[in-house]
Amino acid sequence: MTVLSLCSRVLLAAFLFVSFLECAHATDLMDTYKMAEQSDPQYRQAAANKRAVMETKPQAVAQYLPSLNGTAGVTYNNENITGGTFGAGNYSYESHDFGISLRQPLFHWDRYLQIQQADSNIKQADAQLTLARQQLMVRVAQAYFNVLAAQDSLEFARAEKRALKRQLDQTKQRFDVGLTAITDVQEARAGYDRAAAQEIAAENEIDNTQEALRAITGQYTKNLAGLSDKMPLVKPSPADIDAWTNMALHQNLAVIAAQDAVDVSREQVKVQDAGHYPTLDLVSRYGYNTTGGRFGNSTSRDGTIGLQLNVPIYQGGYVSSKTREAQQRQQEQMERLVQARRDAHRQTRQSYLGVISGISQIKALKQAVVSSETALKSTQAGYEVGTRTAVDVVTAEQATFQAKRDYARARYNYLIDTLQLKLASGALSTNDLSQINMWLK
Repeated sequence: MTVLSLCSRVLLAAFLFVSFLECAHATDLMDTYKMAEQSDPQYRQAAANKRAVMETKPQAVAQYLPSLNGTAGVTYNNENITGGTFGAGNYSYESHDFGISLRQPLFHWDRYLQIQQADSNIKQADAQLTLARQQLMVRVAQAYFNVLAAQDSLEFARAEKRALKRQLDQTKQRFDVGLTAITDVQEARAGYDRAAAQEIAAENEIDNTQEALRAITGQYTKNLAGLSDKMPLVKPSPADIDAWTNMALHQNLAVIAAQDAVDVSREQVKVQDAGHYPTLDLVSRYGYNTTGGRFGNSTSRDGTIGLQLNVPIYQGGYVSSKTREAQQRQQEQMERLVQARRDAHRQTRQSYLGVISGISQIKALKQAVVSSETALKSTQAGYEVGTRTAVDVVTAEQATFQAKRDYARARYNYLIDTLQLKLASGALSTNDLSQINMWLK
């Protein structure tokens, strides 16, 4: 064996080993969520907004802290004097000045209110970030199960296509020996052609759903862990729709964020109205100046300290207009709060009923799969003895695969409704995703 041949075999073995590992390790729901947490633009926007809003507090506090400013300058002077008591002449000289001033706000009611307003802004940003994280969990789960549903549809479409192909071949054979009519062959071919078209559509749907998942995670994840057949069906606890609704009205993060926005707007009204209030500052300045001239060089130093009171008297109605604007902004936020509460009420009840009906639907569809498979076997047996036609077999085949698709989709919808219910009530956490992740293969 040559060295080149040995190296080729080693490389081939390594490639096959890596390929095996990639196939063996499927990406599960938690893996997908972790990728999305690092890459999803919507969630990263909320995180950046939270960090930006956090800066409003030190900015508000800074307006009540002393400010220190320094100035320095150099001036070149040229004087050309003709006549006068002290004689004519041309004088050139420089002036140097330096100053430092201190201002300490003592009473600025608007600035004090802005400190309180910053706290409400931060609370709102906290609620929005937590809401964005919970929404990310639901969006990841929806995109994840949409991919699985598309894969199921493709699997069923291919199985249906194979079954109908066998049915077509058998029908052709029976027609060739005179045991069936040409219409049976045509019906079998039509069923096969429809299955082929469904297979193409299913392949395209897989590409679309994978693109939707990539938009969240930032990368393609083709090998996803499927849902186990042993997934339990758990009813909401407490089993009381009104209790869940009441929980949502108090804990729904969209409602909490909307309430914080109302608080911010209410404080903004006070901030604008504070423009009518006087302000008081402690001011101090020290200056140094040296200059030349025709009378010789001179140096001066001065220092001042005192209180400065500013009383707004008339500003053209500007403050009153800004206050009225803030009041209307507050009304806008109050209406948003009403809308958030109504949405939370609706979403909670819809999700709760979706979970309850989903459990019943899954049980019914599971039995429908069993019944359709039994009916298919009976129809095929009847076709063999001549009591059923090829149309009956094609119809039974389609009903069986449709039942399987509906059963798979119902299980995914049940899980999404469960997450939606937790989201609407404000109780969704990564533990809920971890629980679902345990039900994957």
